[in-house]
Amino acid sequence: MQDTTGSYLIAIAMTAVLTIITVAMHYEALRLISAIHPRRWSGKVNIGAMIVLIIAAHCVEAMMFGLGYWLGTDVFHVGSLKGMPDHGTAAYIYFSLETFTTQSIGDIFPVGPLRLLAAVEPVVGLMLIGWSTSFTFLQMRRDWRADDAGEVDDSA
Repeated sequence: MQDTTGSYLIAIAMTAVLTIITVAMHYEALRLISAIHPRRWSGKVNIGAMIVLIIAAHCVEAMMFGLGYWLGTDVFHVGSLKGMPDHGTAAYIYFSLETFTTQSIGDIFPVGPLRLLAAVEPVVGLMLIGWSTSFTFLQMRRDWRADDAGEVDDSA
């Protein structure tokens, strides 16, 4: 592995493609959740199911970046992940999840052009998490307004 222009171009291309894929996945996940979001259940069940589905979507999105780290280290050889004793699937997913959420414990760190992917992933993760937060707020507001409109005033 050398820090060549070609290595950086591969890392940039991987980063751009993974960003586009994960943003598109997130859009489709939120669209699907919105379409299947059942209004006939209680508000607590609605919100709980929605949150679980959103968390699952974030995990799948982080796994996509984990695939990018695997491609970058084992296929394209544009960098490595130091401190990772095992280069198995779980290790790539672990590093990606901690990077996606900006937790970054620091036990594993990227070396070489692969750092570009690790620098952009937290920005993407924060944007998608913020998008999910906004989506959840809007869905809760919609559900609560529907609940309020459906209440019967027994005081009259």
